[in-house]
Amino acid sequence: MKISECTAWDSWVQFEKELNERTGLNSCVIDEDGVRVTAYRKWANPLCPAIRRDPRGQSMICGRLQSLYDNAPETKNALLVSTCRAGFLILCIPVWNNDVFLGLVGGCGLLHQKGQIDAMTVQSATGLGISQIRELSGDIGRLLPQEIENLGQYLKQRFMGIC
Repeated sequence: MKISECTAWDSWVQFEKELNERTGLNSCVIDEDGVRVTAYRKWANPLCPAIRRDPRGQSMICGRLQSLYDNAPETKNALLVSTCRAGFLILCIPVWNNDVFLGLVGGCGLLHQKGQIDAMTVQSATGLGISQIRELSGDIGRLLPQEIENLGQYLKQRFMGIC
């Protein structure tokens, strides 16, 4: 079974919209092969699309997801919290059907309460100038530790037994 078979495609799109509206995150559902299940996008901030437009930005900054996949079996049903190399939070939970890993649901693109953008890494990965990076990252949302914990509980409840 694949994560895309757990529920209808439009239900996954609705979830991504709901998560984005609830949190502001770049929401996504990713299958066991690391492929997004839907094409829905609503960016959490203006810097993320600038990073994603550049293949180096995708691999150097957005490629952090692979380590979450690697840790998913050890963190069954736990919220995985990490940051990308640019400094954005990555929050997701693994989705399982019995003991079969189906993928991840969650999002990225906001900052931790005291987090900051690593402008030098973004510049190295994308070629954007520091002033442009500062302009694009000037008003990025932040999540408090309690909000992160609440999001983890929400995701667990929302996806408990979905497949």
